[in-house]
Amino acid sequence: MEHWTTEDLPVTDQFGYWRDAICDAFTPLFPRRPAVDPTASSTPGGMSGWVRAAPVGSIRLAEIASEPQLHIHGRSEVARTTEDVTFVNLVLEGSCVGSQAGRTCVVNAGDFALFDATRPFGLDYRSRWRVLSMKVPNGMLTPLIKDSNGRTAVSFSPANASAHVAGAAMTAVWQRADRMGRADVLATNSALLTLIASAAGSSREEGAVDGRSIRAETRAAINTYVAEQIRFGSVPAEHTARRFSISVRKLHQLYEETDLSYARTVMKSRVEACAADLDSATRPTSMSTLAARWGFADLSHLNRVFRTHKGCLPSEYLGRRAASPSS
Repeated sequence: MEHWTTEDLPVTDQFGYWRDAICDAFTPLFPRRPAVDPTASSTPGGMSGWVRAAPVGSIRLAEIASEPQLHIHGRSEVARTTEDVTFVNLVLEGSCVGSQAGRTCVVNAGDFALFDATRPFGLDYRSRWRVLSMKVPNGMLTPLIKDSNGRTAVSFSPANASAHVAGAAMTAVWQRADRMGRADVLATNSALLTLIASAAGSSREEGAVDGRSIRAETRAAINTYVAEQIRFGSVPAEHTARRFSISVRKLHQLYEETDLSYARTVMKSRVEACAADLDSATRPTSMSTLAARWGFADLSHLNRVFRTHKGCLPSEYLGRRAASPSS
């Protein structure tokens, strides 16, 4: 994970470093102090702030914290922009007044908004702030959003169910950004962008989001999280609900319209992980080791659950694979 900070620099060097090294690392921006109170700084004459950033496949996530300032991405900055990207900015602390294409929005803590880097925009932070910013190639996000040009500089509040889930999923991905394998990245990015598009595809005034679709997308994001977490041990409903900022009751309700409960979904993920290990096995595999690796109580437990989901014992599954002409 990359890290930048101005806090170990002389005060006289902080603003220049923030402008040149940090802002240009994401997209060309011209930062300046707010006209209301140009001395509103914990380091008068300087600029305190830090950034942590990490790529997640083709997406780049960054957590940024600083003090009051105005970010201008004007015509000259657009001309220097080399990437066709949109920023999804989730405010964690403070607030921001964003503007683009003649629209202005207030993005409070918990809200997120989109800003297209191929067009001018402004971000006005009027107090100390902390933001989780996701840089997404437009080719990945804009095709998913109806009237994507009209959805920038619009605040999406967690009062809207789809925006709430999208924000929680964005935070969850960031917390695991430097620990994700390639397969996890591909699945997670797809689910995350679908959630964001669902939220951005309907305004707060419309409120006409397909509830069934939102629940399906939320389950997809949760299933991806479960598939990653099973390798580390138990995945209790309480922990998963907390990760996605929903109640345990809501978590279980999400699975009521599917064939599998949450607990059975976790168990199915363990079975699929075992099957994947058996599919890729190039030498004799200890079934007891396999059971321990994927969170089964013992070999008997693995055999029973594996048979329920696959119709055979893991040893039989491996034998069939070995006997297959394609293996």
